[in-house]
Amino acid sequence: MTAETVEQPERTFRFPRWLWLCYALMLAAIAAVGATSFWMEAGREASSTPLWPLAIDEATSVATVFALTPLLLRWAVRLDPRRIGWGLVLLGHAAGAIGFSLLHIAGMMLARFALYPLFGGAYHLDGEPFLTRLLYEGRKDSLTYVGLVVGAWLLKIVFDRTSPPVSSPETPSRLEIRDGAKRYWLATNDILWAEAAGNYVELHLTDRSLLRRQTLTALEKELADRYFVRIHRSRLVNVKHVTATETNDSGDFTVTLTDGRQISGGRRWRSGLDVLAKS
Repeated sequence: MTAETVEQPERTFRFPRWLWLCYALMLAAIAAVGATSFWMEAGREASSTPLWPLAIDEATSVATVFALTPLLLRWAVRLDPRRIGWGLVLLGHAAGAIGFSLLHIAGMMLARFALYPLFGGAYHLDGEPFLTRLLYEGRKDSLTYVGLVVGAWLLKIVFDRTSPPVSSPETPSRLEIRDGAKRYWLATNDILWAEAAGNYVELHLTDRSLLRRQTLTALEKELADRYFVRIHRSRLVNVKHVTATETNDSGDFTVTLTDGRQISGGRRWRSGLDVLAKS
């Protein structure tokens, strides 16, 4: 099948590796500053607190945050107000913040229970009620959650505006097709030709046709660098599927496609077809 049902949201976070490295270094710096600050404060109070427990506490906290960040971003991108509305988006983020906090607390506590014995110590809550720990960490985790979500969307906007579109005729692209509550992704290389159909365009494949709400002019611009060319005021053709052309006495022509079908083209658009077919 050339079109498949897709449940993933249209929008995604795709950040370069160097940005993830900067993010990791920033978290490491936060952990280092936090641990040494607590250690210096303990020294001012004439406390003999060693540095290693503070370092483990801060390191396990930021390491867990880093590990949870991809999961947080996948959750955040699913909360698309265009699809589910702002009410469910807010509820989803509230649930996400709670889940993020619980996973953060569980992850860093398990890591501390495992690491403390390596330094000759044992991790414990010092008699603090677990609910108190949840509330204490939950306040900070909520701010972390909001900061990560907002920061990710702002970075996405920046990268989308500054990065050139990644597309070329040699790289298959896909079009989103909506059918009621369902959405499909259709590989443009599988489209033989397209024609205007009122407020829609009809996309012709070898075995069927699909409608997409869009003007033919808009589709032409979208597919301009993917071997699609206008051959008629109401038709586009995928040059990769053209096997032959035949011109009649008036200058109009007929295009034969890979599936044997023939469609007509106007002489006004013949030059565009010839140029792209030779490229």
